[in-house]
Amino acid sequence: MSGEIPDRPREDNLSREFWDSAAREDAMWHIATGVAPNREAFFISGRQETDIFLQLAGIDPDENATVLEIGCGTGRMTTRLAEMFGRVIALDISAEMLDRARSNLAHHHNIEFLHGNGADLSGVTDSSVDVIFSYIVMQHIPTIEGQLSYFRESRRVLKPGGKAAIQIRSSAFRARGLDWAGPFAHRLSGRRVFSRAWRGTRIPRAALLAAASGSAVSESGPKARVELVPHGGRHLWVLLTRGER
Repeated sequence: MSGEIPDRPREDNLSREFWDSAAREDAMWHIATGVAPNREAFFISGRQETDIFLQLAGIDPDENATVLEIGCGTGRMTTRLAEMFGRVIALDISAEMLDRARSNLAHHHNIEFLHGNGADLSGVTDSSVDVIFSYIVMQHIPTIEGQLSYFRESRRVLKPGGKAAIQIRSSAFRARGLDWAGPFAHRLSGRRVFSRAWRGTRIPRAALLAAASGSAVSESGPKARVELVPHGGRHLWVLLTRGER
């Protein structure tokens, strides 16, 4: 034996493997825990929540606009986005999830599916999308830097004046307690929820604001105006509006 310690698997590979497995095991439960007892309820809940959160973010439907959904899963919210916007780019790290989304949303002809690499928005052109939307996705990313990368990339791909609504974990004390209570309850029911690819992590406020706005000296690319909006006991919405330059 050489005595060398094997390299730890990259976090994006960990996430890809976890979510591919989750899609095969029970995609609806892993996407919308406790919300959807059946397929009909699954998609109804996605439609309702899409409307609620876009309204919260001040984003209006626009048949001439392109929306990028980060973490589309099997299309629970994508189907509603396809009704509200002219073009949808549905991105996910899991090929298994994307296969199910393509099947579920075959009746929509304005959706482009993109297999993400878990690290950035490669495949999406600079200044090409009007809206970015992401719900219950960032909270599962295992690293702080992984999440910050998506905020930097969001500034890159948004058109000038474009808007993003991206949900992350709240760092409030109550939110931390709820986030631990949930996994313990799920584990008792036999679910695999202690993986880093499920538990994710929280972003320090200063780092979040720097990456989302681009205002720090260390940040490059377009600038954005940022608003943080708490929602419920566990979630924080990060609302970006890209500057005109």
